[in-house]
Amino acid sequence: MNSISAAPILRGTRVLVRCDIDVPIKDGIIEETYRLDSLLPTLNFLKKKEAKIIIAGHMGKPKGTPDPTLSTQLLQPYFEEKLGKWNFELWENLRFDPQEEANDPEFAQKLAQNADVFVNESFATCHRKHASIVQIPKFLPSYAGFRLEEEVSTLSKILKDPQRPLITIIGGIKIESKLPVINKFLEVSDAVLIGGRLGLEWKDQTPDKLFLPKDYANNSKDIGQKTIEGYREIIHTAKTILWAGPMGAYEEPEFSMGTEEIARAVVNSAAYSVIGGGDTIAAVNKIGIMENFDFASTGGGAMLEFLVKGTLPGLEVLGYQPNQ
Repeated sequence: MNSISAAPILRGTRVLVRCDIDVPIKDGIIEETYRLDSLLPTLNFLKKKEAKIIIAGHMGKPKGTPDPTLSTQLLQPYFEEKLGKWNFELWENLRFDPQEEANDPEFAQKLAQNADVFVNESFATCHRKHASIVQIPKFLPSYAGFRLEEEVSTLSKILKDPQRPLITIIGGIKIESKLPVINKFLEVSDAVLIGGRLGLEWKDQTPDKLFLPKDYANNSKDIGQKTIEGYREIIHTAKTILWAGPMGAYEEPEFSMGTEEIARAVVNSAAYSVIGGGDTIAAVNKIGIMENFDFASTGGGAMLEFLVKGTLPGLEVLGYQPNQ
């Protein structure tokens, strides 16, 4: 995979950086900056090289329609603070144009005409066949950013040779998207623990290595105490833990106990721990123990798909080969 460290970036080169800027915002205020902070090594590298930086990305799911609450301009103060008065542009939400998610090559070519070099620094979107991810590299010399490289390197080690027992924890509410992932992790994990509403929607026969909640609390918006205790015992045996998706509706304090208890069980274990996804990171940040995890992937769906398939569309267009 082509690395930004090897890119011939000269002073004044216009570098289009596809960034992961999909962060939670409330009343115009950024609630959590982990994904943005992860961009800074690459952006500062380009700044040091005196490149002209173009920051491009998306926020939320505007479905091709402009929405002021999802405008990337809300992030302008953050980048001005971190990059100073350096010469950079912050483009508007790419998903305001339906051509982005439609993977339109003409849209990608139009974007590419504004730059000399492309850098992908959005691992969290690399599983999407969207124009800014898989089409732009067809028109520009393209490289992986430092954070994207770190994501691939860290997750590859777990994929190829994890210390066992490997315990996978999957939460959230999207059973249709996570069912194939759950089935794959049943093949490679020693145990798969299910949280959130996924357990309520499980209709198939339960395999031996799959653990569903034994009880729920608060109108099924959180896992119950019996489930927490059972999961804690399994987590204690682990040497590697992967976690994607909260155990309940953690945003509301009365439904956050399950997520918090599982988070503390993971960091108190002796296992190498990897968490992923915006909701999981936000939940852990809310608890205040983010630094206790060994690695926090910026991608949730991307992390799981990479671990299942060994590659992603956004990586392949950068020259990534699973066995390299």
